[in-house]
Amino acid sequence: MMDIDTIQQIRHFIKKEIEKTKDHICYSVDKVEQLHYAKGRLNGLETLLQDLKDLQNREDNFDDAN
Repeated sequence: MMDIDTIQQIRHFIKKEIEKTKDHICYSVDKVEQLHYAKGRLNGLETLLQDLKDLQNREDNFDDAN
């Protein structure tokens, strides 16, 4: 799997995108369609971040078992 620095960079990028999307929802959404799109994007980014954490935990548990 990827080294820890690469994973941290990916997480940092995802967190920045989450914050940008939240700001967009708060300050820039004018139409319901834009709100639905932004909420879907936010949900996808948060799911991706959680999946990365879960994968890393599984890898850590696998390494501990060996």
